Amino acid sequence: MKNKTDYEEIHSVSIVRTDRLGDMILTLPMCRGIKEVLPKCKLSLVARRYVEPLLYKCEYIDEVIFVDDYNKDFKKIYKNFRPQVVFFPRPRFEEVYYAFKTNIPIRIGSAYRWYSFLFTHRIKDHRKVSLFNEAKYNLRMVEIFFQKTLELKYVKINVEPEALMKIESLLETLNIQKRGFIILHPGSKGSSITWQAYKFGELAEILVRAGYDVVLTGTPQEASLNQIVQDYSSSIKNLTGRLNLYEIIALISLSKGLVANSTGILHIGSVLEIPTVGLFPNTPHLSAKRWGPIGPYSTTISPKGIKPEDIDNMDLIQPQEVFKELLSVISRKENE
Repeated sequence: MKNKTDYEEIHSVSIVRTDRLGDMILTLPMCRGIKEVLPKCKLSLVARRYVEPLLYKCEYIDEVIFVDDYNKDFKKIYKNFRPQVVFFPRPRFEEVYYAFKTNIPIRIGSAYRWYSFLFTHRIKDHRKVSLFNEAKYNLRMVEIFFQKTLELKYVKINVEPEALMKIESLLETLNIQKRGFIILHPGSKGSSITWQAYKFGELAEILVRAGYDVVLTGTPQEASLNQIVQDYSSSIKNLTGRLNLYEIIALISLSKGLVANSTGILHIGSVLEIPTVGLFPNTPHLSAKRWGPIGPYSTTISPKGIKPEDIDNMDLIQPQEVFKELLSVISRKENE
């Protein structure tokens, strides 16, 4: 934008982000940034209904448009809602093409896609080099467009009361004390190189011996993976496939800590201000620098191998190391 008067004339802005849970968590600071610059604008978010629980009563979003409700018909979406400005933090061709075809006035996205000519404003950030966290890359789009410097601030998600009541009842049934249990989430849906299930099992053993209740979470498709962890201790509470996302959010909000691979559950714990330990490889576009959690009580561990072939060898991360790091971040929160 050329000057302040230009952007003060903007009254409707949309962000298109149609991928996964963690991606959405790391996009919410962008929403916050837009509202800081344009507090009176109508901010809409185009997303998959899958992420709806993350957006429950979000104070920075005025409207959510779920692509599922339109059979992913972006032409219809844009014609119905007609924002003045659309940000594409992770563009897909059809999303951008129909914004162009329906004459959305301002379209902001990467300068490095083959279809970047469809954008009116092109952001010259090569995300794969991973100079910044994904949340910062998203916020930079806002900073560059509005020529403003903004502080990266996480957005705490809200817990649905009905789900919270259900989880409190479940914990009572399982004889688990609120804020006294640790969640282990071994799955990642193939989004990264992962710490293996047997390592989570060894960590679970350590936690149980230290007097913690251990709760396993995951999707129904991760049942066999989580069974490997379950086999390490009969006292582990396995909730794999038993909870919807609203309920998982509620469960995490009542936990003492969480350990997970690079996945959306890790980011949920992080912005719920729960002590979290994330396990990441070192390859830049998969690393903690690019995809690490941004909440206040989060830390990450990556392999410390010296040999080039060991930079992503997750087996080099030892359960005792993870246990100590978890206790450290729990202690930091409790002492603040």
